Amino acid sequence: MAVSTLRTLSQAQVDQFLRDGFTVVEDLLDADEIATLAERSDLIASGKAEHIVEGTIQLEQPFREAEDKVDDRVMATRKLAHIVPEDEVLRAHARNPKIVDVIADLMDTDDITLYGDQLFMKPPRHGSAKEWHQDSASFKNIFPMDLISAWTAIDNVTIENGCLWMVPGSHRWAIIPPTSRPTIEGQFGGDYPTVPVPLRPGSVSFHHSLTYHASGPNETDTRRRGYATHYMRSNSINDREVPGSPAVRGYVHIRGKRIPGTVSDEVFDV
Repeated sequence: MAVSTLRTLSQAQVDQFLRDGFTVVEDLLDADEIATLAERSDLIASGKAEHIVEGTIQLEQPFREAEDKVDDRVMATRKLAHIVPEDEVLRAHARNPKIVDVIADLMDTDDITLYGDQLFMKPPRHGSAKEWHQDSASFKNIFPMDLISAWTAIDNVTIENGCLWMVPGSHRWAIIPPTSRPTIEGQFGGDYPTVPVPLRPGSVSFHHSLTYHASGPNETDTRRRGYATHYMRSNSINDREVPGSPAVRGYVHIRGKRIPGTVSDEVFDV
């Protein structure tokens, strides 16, 4: 599919994304941008950011279940979620033209809305694995199921400390229902190859919301922080009648037109 107007990617990069369901842009952000993101991530994880609503911070399981004492909340945090509406630093990251231009090239539109965001902290030795999944199985009320996530590496991301793994081409499978998942996932690494996605700090991977992906545990003494911002077209529809739809509090307008009768009607004015 030829993109009408390319902003930053080549047509070959767009074609590779359409084929595989993911792509990587190396060194997209500079050291200052990553340092700002890292500092704000740790502040929010510490629980000392008074502007962040309680409940957006999730600890790793041993700390949630009080098996291990929390001496350092930052190093005990697994995930932070849906922070962009409340934090100007993370909101600036979500609207960073370097990232949004790539999203616009991959979606072939400048009418873009943020569905949500997740900050994965993956602390040393405690960072847990994330099983194989498709994001649209969680974003199940958004149609079309054609969102794209930008996953920014804050630290050096390696196989050993839990980088993402992707299944190329799996974005063309639609949602795999729970009854079929064991059979399909049992073929990963065999009939369906899996690909690791290590990243340098400042590099960003982009994946389709139907692309199967996972991450391993952090078995090292180094941190593995990554920040995912999830984008959708502004003409997407939120069907609240879909059973089990997540209770996302609202969306954030990123670029272009707001379109009446769509997710554009549900954005935060921030």
